[in-house]
Amino acid sequence: MSKAQIMQLTERRSEGLLRVYDVVVPAAELQQKLNAKIAEVQPRVRLNGFRPGKVPSAHIRKMYGPSMMQDIINETVQNSTRESLEKVNAKPASEPSLDLKSDINDVVAGKADLQFELSLEIMPDFEPVDLKTVSITRPTTAVADEQVEEQLDTIAKANRGFEDKDGAAADGDAVVIDFLGRIDGEAFDGGAANDAQVVIGSNQFIPGFEEQLIGAKAGDERTLKVNFPDDYPAENLKGKAAEFETKVKTVRAPKEGARTTLGRRNWALKV
Repeated sequence: MSKAQIMQLTERRSEGLLRVYDVVVPAAELQQKLNAKIAEVQPRVRLNGFRPGKVPSAHIRKMYGPSMMQDIINETVQNSTRESLEKVNAKPASEPSLDLKSDINDVVAGKADLQFELSLEIMPDFEPVDLKTVSITRPTTAVADEQVEEQLDTIAKANRGFEDKDGAAADGDAVVIDFLGRIDGEAFDGGAANDAQVVIGSNQFIPGFEEQLIGAKAGDERTLKVNFPDDYPAENLKGKAAEFETKVKTVRAPKEGARTTLGRRNWALKV
């Protein structure tokens, strides 16, 4: 009798692409494999007290049977999994998952069948489409000159350089600061930084933070009072009032000419 006839395969679940099977390999088949394995190695076994190749099979079973059976079980699970999928003509879309249901010690001892659950997702059935029948519409949109100018301004501001300024900070200037934030007098995680560059008007910080740096000069120390927005990502900071002890280290003004050069380059390419 072949292995495929002895092994029992039962489909237990079929939901969408999920398939779950119960697989049973009888203990008698495992014992047959063990007997065959013992007969194979018997001529090569050498033990004290026995002539080479004359160690009784019962003695080999007693000494090496459990480890041999472990190897047989591992091999049987792999082969049974492959044969089970071939039997139901399943095309796996994922690596099969195995869940042993029987007591491995009883299986090794020959007292129980090898039972395990095999679950996997399969490839769906579909009909290939002739690509010659497929048409693609490429979406396009008109871009106004004003939109181009707006993007140029954005790019220019993001890439503009700054140079040190001798004077008070104004809107558009970059201010290099050290700051420490506190809520109810207690410092909080993420509320401190050194040598942080703040571009006034860039709206990179929470509302009210940048505006309070207008008029500051290098060396000034200010306490900025702000409120975290109600939709702030950090749950523990939402809507909280905070104070930032701030020391201004450098005030920098935007370098001239960045926007004009960028604009000329873009329009030259456009023409």
